[in-house]
Amino acid sequence: MIPLSARLLCCASFVRGDYACDIGTDHALLPAYLIRSGKCSRVLATDIKQGPLSAAAQTLKRFQVADKISLCCSDGLKNVPEKGITDVIIAGMGGETIRDILADPCAKWLQRGTNLILQPMTKAEVLRGWLAENGFALQKETAVKDTHLYTVMQAVYTGDTKPLSEAACYVGQLRRSEMLTRIYIATILERLGKRLEGQRAAGSEDAADTEQLIRAINLWLEKGELA
Repeated sequence: MIPLSARLLCCASFVRGDYACDIGTDHALLPAYLIRSGKCSRVLATDIKQGPLSAAAQTLKRFQVADKISLCCSDGLKNVPEKGITDVIIAGMGGETIRDILADPCAKWLQRGTNLILQPMTKAEVLRGWLAENGFALQKETAVKDTHLYTVMQAVYTGDTKPLSEAACYVGQLRRSEMLTRIYIATILERLGKRLEGQRAAGSEDAADTEQLIRAINLWLEKGELA
């Protein structure tokens, strides 16, 4: 059995096609799982450094999947040959880093229907906002408990640009009826509460905006409505 974390198992469950590309693969456990589970017939695993790729090569050998997984040294999508790729997974990076990878001109081919599976470690709200403003629609999203609480998103390019409200950038397509969603949102509200305390102590005019944001998120939790 391939030892995958809960967040990577969730990423794997969002894969739709048979040829995935895992950006920042690290030890390539996710690509190995995709092959051994039958989710994909081939995978391209990339990393920006040779060290992780060397570790990845050992993983492929260990699980006897080297004939179906290609390794590539690439900064984001810069060296990724797009032909045939159905799914692109970017997991374990900050939301701003994922945004920058997707915003790079070399990533334009993602607009041709590629299934995106995104798992930001931080700044998920920044990533959600960028996706909406640049024509990518969130198809599905779920909170997952691992070492911390994370969110996994599935997105596809539609060309329909719909800027999100600030509150919508924080809740995305999470389902408020799910317990993990409510715990995940609680951590966000706690973080925003600390921000508000600091703003009030500093006499910042931004405190009013933060108060409004907190109210909007709480309203969503209670009624499913977003201002």
